Amino acid sequence: MAKKVTASDMPSTDFIDSAEILGQLIKAKRTELGIKLADCAALCRIGINTLSRIENGNANCTLAAVFSVLNGLGIKLTSKALTPTANSSSDEEWV
Repeated sequence: MAKKVTASDMPSTDFIDSAEILGQLIKAKRTELGIKLADCAALCRIGINTLSRIENGNANCTLAAVFSVLNGLGIKLTSKALTPTANSSSDEEWV
């Protein structure tokens, strides 16, 4: 009988401010979906070792690989800074 995927906990933080937190988020989403590491790597078109390094918070993984995983799992990174507000004017400068 095939081994079941054990769900990991979502990181308990308000911000993704490190490779470790991002890796925890990715692993939690993958395991929540019940996808094995090898299957997720194939879905995202990256190597198993690369996915493992991303989930373990290795900061030396490429952004292309990280975004392949995020897209493959349907994870969208958002920020209030990227969302236009009704009070913002078009001539405000970036600081």
